Amino acid sequence: MNNVRHSLGGVILIVSVLLPLNAFAQAPEKIKIVYASRSLPFFTSFVSKEMNFYAKQGLDVDLVQVAPRIAITALATNQVDYSMNIGSTLRAAMRGLPVRAVASSTVAPFFALVAKEKTVQELKGKVVGVTDPGGTNYQVTKLILAHYGLSAPKDVPLLTIGDEKLILDALLSGRIAAAAISPPWPFEAERHGFNILVKASDVAQFPFVGVTANVEKIKTQREQVKKVIRAELDALRFVRERRADSIELISRIFKMDRDIAHKSYDFIASFFSRDARIQPEAVKRLMALEKEAGGVKDDVEVSQIADLSLVEEVLKGPK
Repeated sequence: MNNVRHSLGGVILIVSVLLPLNAFAQAPEKIKIVYASRSLPFFTSFVSKEMNFYAKQGLDVDLVQVAPRIAITALATNQVDYSMNIGSTLRAAMRGLPVRAVASSTVAPFFALVAKEKTVQELKGKVVGVTDPGGTNYQVTKLILAHYGLSAPKDVPLLTIGDEKLILDALLSGRIAAAAISPPWPFEAERHGFNILVKASDVAQFPFVGVTANVEKIKTQREQVKKVIRAELDALRFVRERRADSIELISRIFKMDRDIAHKSYDFIASFFSRDARIQPEAVKRLMALEKEAGGVKDDVEVSQIADLSLVEEVLKGPK
């Protein structure tokens, strides 16, 4: 009997030696993260993928482009794991959907209003393009126009176009006179004689892009949520500290030339958060806008639409 035990022990030892070291490692968690458009506001998600920050956290991430309205339904019904569309998620949570913002990647919208006109006031009576009715781009466009005394759609008709690349095409074809678009598109428009009239950040400061999840996901898979936040923090640090490498990634991922990549990076760099914290006052500004627009009637607490505790746990805990 002892011989059998020794023989069996020897076999186990040989097998364990021959097996690769990662054979006993835990398999990566497969998750799906959705984002609104293949554009620079969502740069940190691509950085996390390209630089293996997700993999470092044991995550196998599938990044999928989905329109914000569809993304909200998918997030609320657990068809996807996370959405980076923090603005639309916060608005959905205000209306009672079981979703929450858990980390903010940006402190202000990246949009810039571009037009052939020299001033915003000259846009009166002219068509302005937006990506999605009721979404962040739509709200920011209305805010910019209102800041300069124009009411949309009364003074300025708004036309839903879709993806920002399609908006650029609509600008170049003359279908619309102006639009609030994020880099690199304002700089591409400049090459065709358009002017950057105003940065959205001069008018609006609220969360634009960030990690959001279903309430059930937060309750039952809290550690996974924190892994996604850790990867996002690594990406934010990369963008902040590695300018040349970030520009190289921007050029490659978004297929733009170096000059546009440089301009785009310099435009967006200061808008990325340093710590991914969701600022309650910024959320309240977004809530006030939604209430003013009639999207929500009852008063809502920040805690009902955003979970601020996860980022704090990540920042205080081990890396």
